[in-house]
Amino acid sequence: MELELTSWEFSTLITRWLLYVGVAGSVGGVCSLYLLKAHRGLQGALLKYAFCAVLLAVTSAFAYFFVRVGAVLEEGISGMFEPDIVLIIWNSAVGEALLLRVLGLFLLLVALVFLWRKRRLPAIWVEPGARVAWLGFSGLLLTATSFTEAGHAVSQSWVFQLVLVVHLSLAAWWVGTLYPLWLACHRLAFAEAHAVLHRFGQFAVAAVLLIVLAGLYLSYQLTAWNNLFTSSYGLFLITKLVLVLLLLGLAALHKFVLVPQLLSSQDASRLKKSLLIEKFTGAGIYFITTVLTTLVGPMM
Repeated sequence: MELELTSWEFSTLITRWLLYVGVAGSVGGVCSLYLLKAHRGLQGALLKYAFCAVLLAVTSAFAYFFVRVGAVLEEGISGMFEPDIVLIIWNSAVGEALLLRVLGLFLLLVALVFLWRKRRLPAIWVEPGARVAWLGFSGLLLTATSFTEAGHAVSQSWVFQLVLVVHLSLAAWWVGTLYPLWLACHRLAFAEAHAVLHRFGQFAVAAVLLIVLAGLYLSYQLTAWNNLFTSSYGLFLITKLVLVLLLLGLAALHKFVLVPQLLSSQDASRLKKSLLIEKFTGAGIYFITTVLTTLVGPMM
């Protein structure tokens, strides 16, 4: 499973990973503004989190595109902006993915701008309405769909691509909401934090089930679960599965142990540490996903 990376492969890996992290933060940030809409004291921090995540996602999306351009010529930074190669890559699946991605992230940004304006006018504050919800949902859908325009998903059926969109969307929501949940534990009273985490847990049960089922379906379609222990793709896939199982274990610990104990113990320190571990585990899963989608291919 050892890989020797060129500078361009390393740059591709990092920019793609940052893109996943940025998209997760964008989706989780926008969704958390609904989950925590009753807690006005958190709105400012959540808006900043979501704005920073959108900016990271947009920057990473463009960086990934130009790294792909540079990898064609391998002539240093100047080669990343060679007009003829830029045009060729722009007219390829990579360019189509970038266009959808930027449009989706732009819609998420517009939704955040509406919320930011409402926050700056507390006298006429209203909760996030249907317009913001549709902007956020449309942005999420376009952003997730962009990942079906290039890579292993291009040659797959529309069912595979639809399942991939659902899988990516729910995974981004789950991982991207972990920091807002940590923030709720850090700033809210124990009773309020318990209510928020309990509500999140109710949504998470169905979401996690769909994420796991979708992930199993996608992996089977790509590999038929052959050569899992004899190929680089299979070994990375198993590593990802181990991290997912760890994430599921932490989620179960939260739901059945730490969250119920929050009211009686009046101590959120263990829960906050566990949420941070879950966040880093999610980042690790995104890193393995990046390797699977950019450096190694499935072997049937």
